[in-house]
Amino acid sequence: MPQEINILVFEDDLTAAGLLESALKSAGYRVWMATTAREALDLLRANTFPVAIAELRSSKMNGIQFTQEVHKISQGTNVLVITLYSFINSAIEAMEAGAYGYITKPLNSSEIRIVVERAAERFFLLSTSDEKDYFVDLAVRDGLTGLFNRRYFNELINIEINRIKRSPATLSLLMLDIDNFKNYNDTQGHPAGDELLKKAAKVFKNSVRAVDMVCRYGGEEFIVMLPQTAKAVAQIIAERLRVQTGLYLPTTVSIGIATLPEDAQSAEDLIQKADDALYQAKKSGKNKWCAA
Repeated sequence: MPQEINILVFEDDLTAAGLLESALKSAGYRVWMATTAREALDLLRANTFPVAIAELRSSKMNGIQFTQEVHKISQGTNVLVITLYSFINSAIEAMEAGAYGYITKPLNSSEIRIVVERAAERFFLLSTSDEKDYFVDLAVRDGLTGLFNRRYFNELINIEINRIKRSPATLSLLMLDIDNFKNYNDTQGHPAGDELLKKAAKVFKNSVRAVDMVCRYGGEEFIVMLPQTAKAVAQIIAERLRVQTGLYLPTTVSIGIATLPEDAQSAEDLIQKADDALYQAKKSGKNKWCAA
């Protein structure tokens, strides 16, 4: 399918543009390059682009402005913004403005491929079927939070592990548990508990990268799958999740971290190691993360 897909890239940095073009062409996409916003938007008016990629902090037109202009022309085009890891909050603002996700610098060809692949799949999904009905029919979404459910997570992790077997890489998991949720549910009531779970899902999803997958694992437990992510980076993401939870929710979160192949060789072992690390985080005081 990639050979049939047009990808629009608006990037005035020639080095970054070259890296993006090379990674996307290697994955089989048809790539259209633009160095100015006007050129990019003219191309968008004349062609169908499932995915458009733009530099978040371009002086000519920033990622938020570009997202808004793209959606005036083509509501279905999924915009990805490119950002330094230190500007993740700005990338989240772009997502709130309608961007699908973001790609971090320094650019990584595997991350580019995975994020673009998912954005393109979403475009064709929405062009042929209503997204909600599609996922309900396949029973892969959690009805309360809208996140992927445990069943679909089990499929996703096996897909990622099979990829790793073909091309050696790392995969990290974060197992999250909302602290003192039962007490909150009992004192505030079940509707308030449901609302907390929905808000937690939004905070978790907005605190990770587009390449990462957030799922509701069951009850007040969530799990985040981090492809191509070493344990040191997973720890940084876990800390950001912990801090964001404290800022935006009336609760805290405990997190367990495990990485394949460092801690495990199979999906079952990786999940168990993350769960064991979560147990240690809960046992040693909560509102913290522990690594296997």
